[in-house]
Amino acid sequence: MQRDESDPPVSAYANDEAPPRASISTPISPTLTPARTPPTPAPQIATPAAPRPVRDVSGRALALIALAVALTGMAYNTWRNETSEAQRNVRQACFMLLEESAALQQIVDLRFGGHDRSKSSWASAWGKATLIRDLGELAPPRTGQEAQHVYEIWSQRAHQIDERNPLAEDELSDAIERMRRQTLEDLRGLD
Repeated sequence: MQRDESDPPVSAYANDEAPPRASISTPISPTLTPARTPPTPAPQIATPAAPRPVRDVSGRALALIALAVALTGMAYNTWRNETSEAQRNVRQACFMLLEESAALQQIVDLRFGGHDRSKSSWASAWGKATLIRDLGELAPPRTGQEAQHVYEIWSQRAHQIDERNPLAEDELSDAIERMRRQTLEDLRGLD
């Protein structure tokens, strides 16, 4: 197919002209753009100083309230733990006082009745009386006074019980009973 000369060329290089090739050695010239001038700033008008932003007081108040609640909760928890531990110790001492007072009363009854006047029961009775006195230090004050009173009566009347003196036996039994009642009252008063 032959081309008619009157036809417009298909491209600028229709006449077998190749476009110029850029070689690595020839630099490519950048295209020039017109230089821009920076905009001129608007004239400054004196304005009053802007007020400082209001601080968010409610956020800080909430943080302080949360801190106060946390500290109060921690203080209450610590107090409650300490109180519970102290009451646990008092309970244990009171229970042991009840056991030892019952054992001492049994020994007093056996020695007064004349069934057991051995040296082992004598030593056991002194051990029980001494333990009652010492446990009274851990018990509430009124129970502690009653425990001290039981020890004092035992130490004064122990020989009279062996002689079957009914006044000595009654005095010691009454002291043990008062201590037992006071111990039970103190136990009921604990939380």
